[in-house]
Amino acid sequence: MRFDFFCARAARVMAIVIALPLAFTGATAIAPAQDLAKPESPKYVVAGFRDARFGMTELEVRAVVVKSFGLKDADVTTSTNPAEGTTLLTARMRSLEPGPGEAQVSYIFGFKSKRLIQVNIIWGQGAKPPIDGDVMSAAGARLVRYFQGFSWKKDATRIGVPVGDNTVMLFVGEDEKKGAVRVVVDGVKYQMMREGTSTSSPEPKGPATLVVNYIADRDTPDITTIERGKF
Repeated sequence: MRFDFFCARAARVMAIVIALPLAFTGATAIAPAQDLAKPESPKYVVAGFRDARFGMTELEVRAVVVKSFGLKDADVTTSTNPAEGTTLLTARMRSLEPGPGEAQVSYIFGFKSKRLIQVNIIWGQGAKPPIDGDVMSAAGARLVRYFQGFSWKKDATRIGVPVGDNTVMLFVGEDEKKGAVRVVVDGVKYQMMREGTSTSSPEPKGPATLVVNYIADRDTPDITTIERGKF
């Protein structure tokens, strides 16, 4: 799956909304959803990932990433996404908690602004041998618990939304401004209740991956578009 840009608003209507329990044994079980906003908890403001803050330039982010993670400049590569007109700065790390194994962190810079608008973290991509789905789901559960410890925009948090045969949106939350966070696990088998009957997803055909997206503007991303009336 490709996880470059994501619109959190669309995710809320993509599929049956369900809640993911925080224990993973065999196929992940899924049950009815609940709103996760906790007014007594500190508010989460989506401002970037660690020391890389939204609005930074590519040079600023590169310097922060090299310093924060102890990387060499050669460990950070640049690429483009022609479909969105964005630039990606990607760092590969041998480990990054809480995910298992190597991690890839991609910093995305806007089409017009040329400044940081999104950060994607992915574990399991290209892992040899592939990481077990239960291990990946357990790491995702830790992230869900972490994000549940904060307060989010009212009625704008969901967990356990299946968005594919073997893909589950473990968490999606929106802050009071324009930011959003989502946690997605792919390549796993899960169970869900539908009309009182427990059903299982098919066996995964690909490796398990875990993705976290930090998004600056969930509604109007800074990507290239075709103007109205052009076609």
